[in-house]
Amino acid sequence: MTTTVCPIEALPNEVLAASLACLSTRELIQVVPVSRCFYTLATRILYRRLIDVSSLPDNRLILDCYHPSERLTTPPLSCRYLGLKRVGEQPITDESLKFSDLGKLYSSYRPVMKEESRDRRRASRRTGSKGLQGDETATQDVYLDHDLLFSQLCAVTYVVKEASRPGFYISQVNTCDGVIRVWRPWLAEKANLNGADEGLHSKIVDFDKFLWVDVGKNVGLRFRVVLGPAERLPLLSGPGDDSPVSYTLIYEGVDCARVFPLI
Repeated sequence: MTTTVCPIEALPNEVLAASLACLSTRELIQVVPVSRCFYTLATRILYRRLIDVSSLPDNRLILDCYHPSERLTTPPLSCRYLGLKRVGEQPITDESLKFSDLGKLYSSYRPVMKEESRDRRRASRRTGSKGLQGDETATQDVYLDHDLLFSQLCAVTYVVKEASRPGFYISQVNTCDGVIRVWRPWLAEKANLNGADEGLHSKIVDFDKFLWVDVGKNVGLRFRVVLGPAERLPLLSGPGDDSPVSYTLIYEGVDCARVFPLI
């Protein structure tokens, strides 16, 4: 029985790889199942793009995270690229690369307060609250009254190409939009931990250390929690009520899984 070989697969791998590299990411994903040769070359090109795209200077991930009542006063956070993380202990290399491995990679970022946003944040805070004092670390205050078990934070992530004028974008692509519930027991547990989370420098995604923006766990936020200012808390509470409490969430990371549509 004669085996028919597609003429395009008879090309040298270098020529075929150069041809496939001209395709968009969406087009590459569609040709992956065509043949074993296409599978191997397209997967490697996608992997290379995944590594390169997150660190491109023209692309920037922006995080909007705010309490629903503070949407207009909470400035967006700029996210600095830290590198790739993976799900599981098994390393992902070019030699053992499979298409399914691409879904196990997360781009990791650290949210920071942009220079043009600092004055806006200071102006939105009440007198007596602690300012940033030149520190780029981004924070989010959470207040729970005696009758509240959780607080909610709206979170939106999007990738932009910045214009030469600060605060203006040439293009914007939304990647995730959801609501996070920050529970009282979780806040108390995290506040009792001393020091920064060791997950900040880990190359493995620990799902339990994130608050996930969406059900599919495509975008997760990692915080360090400290007790917040007490001057805004009421002095009295009823019998049997939980104590009103204030916390400050310190952003340590944002991990994103879905970047293919942006490449």
